[in-house]
Amino acid sequence: MILFCEYVIAADCREEYVAWVKRNPERWMDAELAENTAQPGVFVELRRAKDEEEADRMQKERREGRSWREMEQWVKGGPEGLRIWTFRPVI
Repeated sequence: MILFCEYVIAADCREEYVAWVKRNPERWMDAELAENTAQPGVFVELRRAKDEEEADRMQKERREGRSWREMEQWVKGGPEGLRIWTFRPVI
């Protein structure tokens, strides 16, 4: 299963956000964090979960946990700007 998080960091906050990300590499050890090349400031996180229960725990942490509270200040739209989906394998 894949937990997919997507959000936009406003252009005037991007450098501060990226600096925060780089200061906290342990936060991203279980995730692939990427920025859209065509739309700078659009970020995605991909996290692998072994089952739906683990994906639910990961989603709860992203919405309510320490990482979201700290980065919410930079996300366009605040809490409503964080979009999270869980994908299961087809085959």
